[in-house]
Amino acid sequence: MPETPVVYDDVEVLEHDDLGFTCRLGTARVFIGKYVPINGTTIRRKGDRGRLTLPRWFVEQEGLPLDDHLSDAQLEDWQARVRLKVAAAQEYADAHPGNAKARQALDRATNELAAAMLLRGRRQGRR
Repeated sequence: MPETPVVYDDVEVLEHDDLGFTCRLGTARVFIGKYVPINGTTIRRKGDRGRLTLPRWFVEQEGLPLDDHLSDAQLEDWQARVRLKVAAAQEYADAHPGNAKARQALDRATNELAAAMLLRGRRQGRR
């Protein structure tokens, strides 16, 4: 499912700043925003080498390698749930226009929906 964490081992942090870090993930260089890694991550600073745990929606959005993919049914289910999440977050943000946390929740939900839509588009393009 999209909420399932994706764990990468033997990841090296190449650069680090206040926005996040750039790491080597296999042969790819990937920038990871400082708020993206989730529990289980052991790397943070330049020179660190270890485990990187990311939310699956982020992995899908960025096109990072996955060992297994969502089935078409799981993707449809995820997209439907995220659409509801976006609608609820939009309603709350509209009701609380000055609330920064409401805006952040809406941005996160919108980003997750974009990831689901991007994955769906990629799959349709391969058919």
